[in-house]
Amino acid sequence: MKKGFTLTELLMALTIVGVLAVLTIPILMNNIHNRVFANQVKNMAATIEQLAQDELITHRTRDLSDTDFESATKLLTENHFSIAKSCTSDESLTKCWKTNATGKDKVTYKSLNKANYSFGAGRTIILKNGVMIKYSNESNDGKTVGFIFMDVNGNDKPNLLGRDVFGFYVTPKGHVADSSILSDTDISIETKVNNCKSNTTGGFGKSSAHCYGALADNGWKMDY
Repeated sequence: MKKGFTLTELLMALTIVGVLAVLTIPILMNNIHNRVFANQVKNMAATIEQLAQDELITHRTRDLSDTDFESATKLLTENHFSIAKSCTSDESLTKCWKTNATGKDKVTYKSLNKANYSFGAGRTIILKNGVMIKYSNESNDGKTVGFIFMDVNGNDKPNLLGRDVFGFYVTPKGHVADSSILSDTDISIETKVNNCKSNTTGGFGKSSAHCYGALADNGWKMDY
């Protein structure tokens, strides 16, 4: 005599499968999103480095301060990027980053410790691939020429430092670097992760560069 599952047993099995799906699907989706974010950061860093090297060649110089990297007005243009939207410095916090917008348009940025954070205005562009970029000139005693601050998926959530929000410095020689370039000392990945999460070391910009360093040092794996 052949034996089969009873209806009760089948319902119990389906219930277990359903519970497992509810528990695992959000985790899987979060991992997928993190991989997409990490790839966007990696690609943008490579794009900026390539643009920097092209600028050095075009302007026949060894210092990016003698190129379009000398100002956001020159750099963040259609000459260098495929732009979907552009905001002046005065418009940036209302129409691009939207941290000063009102009602449903308002966007709030947080660090991984869930602390709210606001940042300064600056000329901003949103690329056709959705990446939002702000550029500012920062010399840091000649160690850097500028700073790139970006949200790799624009205004879409999670708007978290270390997830979709990152930053990095650009050196006069055309390379991208994290916050360790400011101190001329090696910083461990553990320290970079802690500084990224806590957002207590040097403000939002430097913390975002620690996040970039942590991600790059970890082989572009967002498992912190």
